[in-house]
Amino acid sequence: MITNTTILNLNKESWEKSAERFFGRTALPDYGPFSPSEEQLKLFDDISGLKVLDIGCGSGHSLLFMGSQGAEELWGLDLI
Repeated sequence: MITNTTILNLNKESWEKSAERFFGRTALPDYGPFSPSEEQLKLFDDISGLKVLDIGCGSGHSLLFMGSQGAEELWGLDLI
């Protein structure tokens, strides 16, 4: 029988196996090797001084980017 706990454990196990591929990568946003950069696209508004909640933050790369853009308070939430 598949339970919510079984699904969560499988998800956690899968992320633990793939985590090394994400550790130390460029902070978001990185849209792909042939895509324009955030500096060119300007998808984010000015976040200087704002509080940010990143739901599904993973390793926190997007929080690192937002901190470098002047966000005042950063919060990340993800499954354990």
